[in-house]
Amino acid sequence: MKDPDDGLSPLAKSSQAAAPWLSAVWQFTGSVLFLVAVGYGLDTYAGTGPWGLVVGGLVGSGVGFYAFIRTANRLMKEEQDRKKLQDLKNKKN
Repeated sequence: MKDPDDGLSPLAKSSQAAAPWLSAVWQFTGSVLFLVAVGYGLDTYAGTGPWGLVVGGLVGSGVGFYAFIRTANRLMKEEQDRKKLQDLKNKKN
C-alpha cells in the first residue's frame, strides 16, 4: 500500500501534522472570544458593568480549556495508535 504522504515536501508534511493542533488552538480562542462577546453584549444591554465581560471571559476560558484538553487527548491517542500499527507492520516485514 502506498503512503499518501509520499511526494510531499517537508513543509507540507509538517503543515499537515500541525493542522489538527492548530484547529484545537482556534477552538479554544473562538470559545473565549465568543463568550467574552456575549458577556460584553449582556453588559451593554443590561448595564451590569464589567461583570458580564469578566464572567464571559472566565467561562469562555474554562470551556476552551476543556475543549482543548479533549482534543489534545484524542490527537495523542490517535498518534499512539498510529505508532503501534506502524510497529506491527514493521515486525511483519
